[in-house]
Amino acid sequence: MRCSGWSSLAISVFSALLFAGPAAAHVVAMPAYLPSKSSESITFEVPNERVDPMTEFAVTAPRGLTIEHAHPVEGWTGTVEGGTATWSGGSLSSAAVATFGVTLKANAKPGLVELRTEQRYADHGVVEWPVVLTITPAAESPSQNLALAGIVGLIGVLVVVAIAMLAWRRRPPPS
Repeated sequence: MRCSGWSSLAISVFSALLFAGPAAAHVVAMPAYLPSKSSESITFEVPNERVDPMTEFAVTAPRGLTIEHAHPVEGWTGTVEGGTATWSGGSLSSAAVATFGVTLKANAKPGLVELRTEQRYADHGVVEWPVVLTITPAAESPSQNLALAGIVGLIGVLVVVAIAMLAWRRRPPPS
């Protein structure tokens, strides 16, 4: 059975809500969705829940997502290598929150995807957080809608002409 794009989106959102763990101060992505076949800026809100300062942050994208750009963050150096964006050279103190951003391109089908984030600390500790994004159906371009409207309009005109011709042929002969 095939699902429409909207029903796929509804299933994905419902699944994300159903299977999501309790809310916590872990790494959170905003927005938590990305249209398929497009690029979008995603921001990660990153709290330091440890006593030691966080000295690096990394985001790794799964197959179907491409990290196009690591957004600059004051005091940090951002790089992209392969499917991972890494920020280093800064320091995030305990209980502080930083914001990191990437531009992601989605080539995945609609559904849920999981990015892996890592918070790296001065004591060489690493804390990993999975971040789930919902890939939504690709938006149709206006040209696709215009083409469909043109085809439907042409069919409508042909039907009207055919009915007019039938009515004209069936009219009673002049007396």
